[in-house]
Amino acid sequence: MRLTGVWDDDGVDAPTSLAKVSVPFLLCGAFLAAVWFLLPAEQWFLLIGMMVAYVVPPLGRETIIPASILLGIPWWLIASALAFLDFAGGLFMAWNFPLVLRIPYIGPWVRRFVVAGRTFLDRRPWLERLYFVGLILFVALPFDGSGSIVSSILGRMLGMTKMEVVSCITIGGIIGSFAIALGIDWVTRLIPAGAGPWVSLAVFFLIGIALLMMYRNRSLVWEPNA
Repeated sequence: MRLTGVWDDDGVDAPTSLAKVSVPFLLCGAFLAAVWFLLPAEQWFLLIGMMVAYVVPPLGRETIIPASILLGIPWWLIASALAFLDFAGGLFMAWNFPLVLRIPYIGPWVRRFVVAGRTFLDRRPWLERLYFVGLILFVALPFDGSGSIVSSILGRMLGMTKMEVVSCITIGGIIGSFAIALGIDWVTRLIPAGAGPWVSLAVFFLIGIALLMMYRNRSLVWEPNA
């Protein structure tokens, strides 16, 4: 396989600067500042909560997007917000991987995942053959752990450059978020306007059950013997 070192292209950890650490967070702040003019204050704070929930495991876009739409956030906005978080997370990982390894709890988890990730790739050579497109699909499809951190590690293990990895994460995040948001929005439009809240809750309950089953099935992907 074409596996390489997990990070820098020359095998040496690049120095971390204040700009590299702060720019992804500043971009998120600029995004939220722009959204402030599009939403009422209550929904703006709700959007922040959903974005935080997306960053903190175990919830993914297949859970956050339906809940956000049910609570009144426009489908295109929550999809854009999560896709932007994928981009910002990929950018942070690309610039600050040595720093991530020094963060308590996160760093040891990342090191353990590197070992598991090599086994995962060894047993799935199709991911290496698909290369760029394969990582996009990995990010877009609801695999367990297909966030920016895991995807960054897998991409670099496949020998991709930092720009390639960030591009894959961004494209995959856009495809995955907008596909789910459009699907949920289409389902909500099928519910008659006079059906009442109980019908809407029942529909979303069924969607939630389906997503829960999907989450449980996809979590098997990362079992050691998978």
